[in-house]
Amino acid sequence: MSHADSANPLSRADRSRDEHHGTVAVILAAGQGTRMRSALPKVLHEVLGRPLVHFPILAAMAAGVSRVVVVVGHGRDQVEASVRKVAPGAVFAVQAEQRGTANAVMAAVPELGDARRVLILSGDVPGPSVETLSALLSAPSMTTGPAPSLTVVGFTADDPTGYGRLVTGADGHLLAIVEHKDAVRAGHNLVVAERRCNAGIYLIDRELLELTLSRVAGDNAQGEFYLTDVARFAAEAGRPGIVHLVSEAAEVEGVNDRSQLAKSESRLRKVRNLEFMRSGVTLLDPERIRIGFDVTIEADVVLGPDVTLSGRTVVESGVVIGQGTVVKDSSIAANAEILPYCVLDEAEVGARATVGPFAHLRPGTRLLEKAKVGNFVETKKTTLGRGAKANHLSYLGDCDVGEESNIGAGTITCNYDGLNKHRTRIGARVFVGSNTEIVAPCHLGDESVVGAGTTVTLDVPAGALAISRAPQVNLEGWATRRGPFARKRARTPSGQGEH
Repeated sequence: MSHADSANPLSRADRSRDEHHGTVAVILAAGQGTRMRSALPKVLHEVLGRPLVHFPILAAMAAGVSRVVVVVGHGRDQVEASVRKVAPGAVFAVQAEQRGTANAVMAAVPELGDARRVLILSGDVPGPSVETLSALLSAPSMTTGPAPSLTVVGFTADDPTGYGRLVTGADGHLLAIVEHKDAVRAGHNLVVAERRCNAGIYLIDRELLELTLSRVAGDNAQGEFYLTDVARFAAEAGRPGIVHLVSEAAEVEGVNDRSQLAKSESRLRKVRNLEFMRSGVTLLDPERIRIGFDVTIEADVVLGPDVTLSGRTVVESGVVIGQGTVVKDSSIAANAEILPYCVLDEAEVGARATVGPFAHLRPGTRLLEKAKVGNFVETKKTTLGRGAKANHLSYLGDCDVGEESNIGAGTITCNYDGLNKHRTRIGARVFVGSNTEIVAPCHLGDESVVGAGTTVTLDVPAGALAISRAPQVNLEGWATRRGPFARKRARTPSGQGEH
């Protein structure tokens, strides 16, 4: 998959939607996820900035399902609000009491509409790719007969402990899915030893689903209603399912605790970083670079170690981003340079502009072409015109700076009076001396000059010099008689110097 498709799987949805128009995706997202030990619903924990529940929804939509039904329960309002961000047309079904996966699917049945097939996915499994789901929806039968009524995705595990096992007959048809605990309890040693495991992804005919769900009972080690029972009931009804094995077990691994969340992020980060490198992006230390799923990066960009790019960030060709920089929901135009350890949040950086090191561009910052923001400069709702510079130790808030103006070290725009924010306007080719305070609202005209140490409280006309320093007065001998070292000497006993 290209990095563009990975970032936006919906871009391919139209190519397959007609083919699978009768398939509805049911996403199971009602569980509390107690092993996460979190007030946040498990399916809203993020991998590379994307909530877990978004992954199966986006993949299913890109694979061409006609509708998405999300089963909610714990944290219902939060989950629904998150889902609507990526699937405004999603339908929600409520599982009032969490009594297992079959019970969750039962809650979704009234929302299936005229669906002929149902694709069932877990909201805590971020891995299934669009390719895997498309292959599942399009897979032919094992025989020359009609397509199977049930297909279950499986994987081969090196250590299958804890996973449900796929039990097949000599002809390869699926006879049952046995949960690990139930197999141990029943003494099914062969089942326990079987390494082919259930991934929890099902494609089933609507009719067969409703028929088998009506037979599911909570007769198992957990006293829950298992969706896995549909495999046995389908076989007993003479309509056995088939197994669709994925080549990589990691693709279908779920997230149950924080360590598994970190493992999923690590795996997907490696996949995503590899896609970017193959598309022409240089990652100086891929293991230490984190790029969110909604980020777009053009070729010939260089990213240093410990760079984090998230949100809807766009980085154009030729940009260099130095070590430790964090960028969120920002755009960086061609050939700009972001020096190490900067923070950019909802900012726009123009072509060939320079930022940093250690600069903080807060929301609403715009740097036009060749503008420069340097060491320990903070900006907020501020525009720097073409070639304007603020090189050192300044705060520019609610401010417009004209082209080629120079903002001296230690300059502060005093934009807040305790009740309201006010704006500062600095014209073109203005020189602001060091350690200047500009009390907004204020306008500095084109080519004006502000002397170092000035507090500006009035507008400065174009071409004028503004200076508000008091005259310097030197009191001869004052420091010798009354300065700190004089007082220190007075406290030291005569003849006893300090060592």
